[in-house]
Amino acid sequence: NHQHPTRRLSTHKQYTSREPQTTTMVDSTPLIPDGKEKKEGHRVLCCCDSRKAVIILNVLALALTIASLIIRLVDNQYFATWTIILYVLYLFFYSIVAWGALQFGKLAVEWGIFWSIVDMIWTSVYLARNSGWMVEGSLNRTATIVGYSIFYVFHVLIIYANWTYVSEVGKGIMSRETHSREKYSCCCNV
Repeated sequence: NHQHPTRRLSTHKQYTSREPQTTTMVDSTPLIPDGKEKKEGHRVLCCCDSRKAVIILNVLALALTIASLIIRLVDNQYFATWTIILYVLYLFFYSIVAWGALQFGKLAVEWGIFWSIVDMIWTSVYLARNSGWMVEGSLNRTATIVGYSIFYVFHVLIIYANWTYVSEVGKGIMSRETHSREKYSCCCNV
């Protein structure tokens, strides 16, 4: 019963050489990232990645819009048709933008940028046409100025986050495939 010499070397019982055995493994799968890739995307206000910022800011805006609507309903304030339409538009756009970012979509967030700019222009025109009531010594003048200042700052933050996200999606930095590399949060990394 004669065995081939290479077979004799491959079995442990018949291997008698004192040199160490080496095994070379060949893997045909593509390279898998080791998770040490550097983040390429922007950190919005040094706080979180652009996708998370879009979702958080638009959900916050949605919650504030709902709260404002509830306050106006509780106070039995008069609602003109344009006010109802405006609230519906707010609810629609903030919801669509947050959903779009959750789905790694770009178009919905672009529409959110458009809506925020239109809303700021619309509000500015309204304030310019109706500024007399603020100058005439209204009791709520300071509160009104502070309220509109917060409105503008918040909208600028939303535009900034949305623009950053759209830019990163367009460049391929933020996507489903790269999200694990790009996700960032100063307080929670979900």
